[in-house]
Amino acid sequence: MKEDLVEEVARVYGYNNIPDEPVQASLIMGTHREADLSLKRVKTLLNDKGYQEVITYSFVDPKVQQMIHPGVEALLLPSPISVEMSAMRLSLWTGLLATVVYNQNRQQNRVRIFESGLRFVPDTQAPLGIRQDLMLAGVICGNRYEEHWNLAKETVDFYDLKGDLESVLDLTGKLNEVEFRAEANPALHPGAIRSDLSER
Repeated sequence: MKEDLVEEVARVYGYNNIPDEPVQASLIMGTHREADLSLKRVKTLLNDKGYQEVITYSFVDPKVQQMIHPGVEALLLPSPISVEMSAMRLSLWTGLLATVVYNQNRQQNRVRIFESGLRFVPDTQAPLGIRQDLMLAGVICGNRYEEHWNLAKETVDFYDLKGDLESVLDLTGKLNEVEFRAEANPALHPGAIRSDLSER
C-alpha cells in the first residue's frame, strides 16, 4: 500500500529530519441559536416521562397504511423486501401501532413509546417527486402507572397524552401559541378523536 511505503521511507529518512509545517485550515463556525430546541432534549424529556424510543421500518404494509390514511396514495417500492413492506410510510403511525400490538401480545400492560423519523409524501414539486418530513410521534396505552402495591390500576386517556405533549411544547416556550383541535379519523374507533395542533 502507498501509505505503508511512505511510512517506511519516512522512518528510514528519520522523522526528526522532516520539517514541521503548520497545517493551513480555515475554521467555519456553525450557527446555533440558543432558542433552537434540539431533538435530543425532546427525547430526554420523553424518556424522563417513561417513554421508550423505538425505531421502525420506513417500509410498511400498503393495506394497513391505506386504513390509516384512506385516499392518500403512497410511494410503492419497485422491488420490496416483502409485500408487507412494499410502501413508504406516510406517517409514523403504522410502525408505532404495530409495535403496540407486538408488546400487548406479550402481556405488556403499559406501553409508552415514541419515534422520530422521516415520512415520505409524494409531491410533484419536491426533488425526485417525494417530500421527506421529519416527524415525532408517540403512543401510550394500558395502565397509567407502573405496577405498584399502593396505586390503583387506571387506564391512560387522551389527557395523559395531551399533558405529555404540552410538556414537550413547553420546552419551546410557545405553549400558549398552540391550540388543540379535535378531528375525526376513520382509522380510529368511532367516538375517538385525533388531536391536531395549530398555531393561534
